[in-house]
Amino acid sequence: MDPIWQNITTALEVPSEVADKWLAKLKQQYSLPNRHYHNEEQMLRRKVEHLSGSSVCLQLALLFQYYNFDAGKDCVQENCDALKEFLAEAKIDNKALENNTLRLLGDVSVESSDLPDDDVSYFQDLDLLILGYSAEDYKLYTEQLRKEYPSKETSSYAKMRLKILQTFNRIPFIYATKEFGDKFEKTARDNIGKEIKELESQ
Repeated sequence: MDPIWQNITTALEVPSEVADKWLAKLKQQYSLPNRHYHNEEQMLRRKVEHLSGSSVCLQLALLFQYYNFDAGKDCVQENCDALKEFLAEAKIDNKALENNTLRLLGDVSVESSDLPDDDVSYFQDLDLLILGYSAEDYKLYTEQLRKEYPSKETSSYAKMRLKILQTFNRIPFIYATKEFGDKFEKTARDNIGKEIKELESQ
């Protein structure tokens, strides 16, 4: 997280005290005990590896996408509010950057006419990287993900997870970009197919 945050705050000329304050807040949020997969060590580490040369907008969206996280609810609005709070404290008056980042975070109410389609596709694919990792990494991911739904009964969790995986199984391409498709598509299909069989047998 640190080098990406350094890239962002340097590019945006964020005052050091604001940059340090928000880095501490990001680290605190991503280390909360309810995060078994959606944390810095597991999820962010894998995504950050693929951010070299990406836009400040995309990097910002990546760090704020799961700033607030609750497996049982949608936190899009809370994360958009956190981004706006950071930009306000940093005194960044760049409406295009703000709107483009908000759109990536899921706020469809803002206009972002200059947000590149490639950034949207890349951002979406980053969220699906783990699906195409090795069988061992994927197994660990599914175990960590399950721990984020502690109150959900096994049968209801299995049904919910199965519905998501079957949706992936039906679409022509899991990954929107050629880069990730070439690298991860086949393994992702294999991992998903295996998990579907396991869930159907429960």
